[in-house]
Amino acid sequence: MKHRILIVEDDEVFLRPLQRTLEVAGYEVLVVSSGEEAVDLLKRDDVELVLTDKRLPGIDGVELVRRIKAEHPDLAVVVMTAYGTIGSAVEAMRMGADDYLVKPFDAAEALIVSRRSIELSELKAASRATIRRNQERFTLRNMVAASAPMREVFELVRSVAGLDTTVLIHGETGVGKELLARSIHFTGARRDKPFVAVNCAAIPEELFESELFGFRKGAFTGASETRRGMFQMAHGGTLLLDEIGEMPLSLQSKLLRVIEDKRLTPIGSDRALEIDVRFIATTNKDLQAEAEGGSFRRDLFYRLAVLPIRVPPLRERVGDIPLLAEQFLRLSARRSKKPVRAIAPAAMQALCRYTWPGNVRELENVIERAVIIAKGDAITDVDRFLTGEGERPRVDLTLTFREAKTRVVEEFERAYLAGLLEIHGGKLAGVARQAGMDSKNLWEKLTKYGLRRPAPTDDAPD
Repeated sequence: MKHRILIVEDDEVFLRPLQRTLEVAGYEVLVVSSGEEAVDLLKRDDVELVLTDKRLPGIDGVELVRRIKAEHPDLAVVVMTAYGTIGSAVEAMRMGADDYLVKPFDAAEALIVSRRSIELSELKAASRATIRRNQERFTLRNMVAASAPMREVFELVRSVAGLDTTVLIHGETGVGKELLARSIHFTGARRDKPFVAVNCAAIPEELFESELFGFRKGAFTGASETRRGMFQMAHGGTLLLDEIGEMPLSLQSKLLRVIEDKRLTPIGSDRALEIDVRFIATTNKDLQAEAEGGSFRRDLFYRLAVLPIRVPPLRERVGDIPLLAEQFLRLSARRSKKPVRAIAPAAMQALCRYTWPGNVRELENVIERAVIIAKGDAITDVDRFLTGEGERPRVDLTLTFREAKTRVVEEFERAYLAGLLEIHGGKLAGVARQAGMDSKNLWEKLTKYGLRRPAPTDDAPD
């Protein structure tokens, strides 16, 4: 589709050549002669750029810019002004204009400014749309939990989201630390500003300083251009230091200074820059123990852990598993476009029995795999995706504690005795000796579990 440009100009001599230039370049051009007409047209038509003269009958160009930006913030506006009124163009820029053109200008300049303004406007609109999606996605309303430990975590997140307090989120790999960090940012006062995540475990030690602080052109071999660091990219927003425990000890003192002073000096520069950043750190290590052992700076630990939040592993909040599994089911079914709507009771019991060494991330992966192989509208088989290291005794959570305990004991006794029978070739004397049971008691157990086998008469109990 052609980009649409609205020209607001009352000088026919100037207007017609500009209109032809834009139309030849492939733009669809609309024309009005006053600010009032422009305001009315924008209420019923969509355009990507407004080119407006500064001097107009009625509403002048500067006031028109103010009205457009108030009602259509994503719409690009360029002010056209005579050489002697450049000050008015600067005023229009302060009101929100994206650029200005000084009359007389040639066709090439008009096309360059128009294209650049439309592209910039599209980038801004895309950025705002991404922020809106993140605000909808990374909200506490979308984070499900029924367990008391996670409700306490959510309460802490709510209490700190609107503040600039430095937060340290710690817990095992896969529990959702980064998700919580994003929720803090996109729920708080900085939600319209950048969120920059730094994976401290993925940056080589020799690149840490340049990645975080940025550098000037020529600062070192290979520095062919000036580059902003992560701190500068996060200015006004939040910087997530993911897996902060992996940061080299040699850089921790510099990080501490930046957090305390809110200033940094890029490599190769002699000028310190002010930064306005909210810090959140995550780790799967016990940073306090690391600090006491000397592998992490004690002063940095206390500076980061203004508000520590521990995210419990999934095995400590079994009640959250059904809620999380159902949420992942909906997401996976939507992505794979499969009509899977439910998790069979036996499959859900298997999920709840498992101890999840990979935590929430592993649960999400298991559900996605199960959705992919599902034949009908329900997940029925998840055992093939559960590794042996995470298995817990089979427990039917629909039973009372006494009933469930009895069931587990019975399953153990049957499996144990069946194994001994196989080892001893069905000879009860050998089974009784190894099990330390008298023959009568053993016979009763075998009968109870349907394991009684034909055996020599001297093996039968008296």
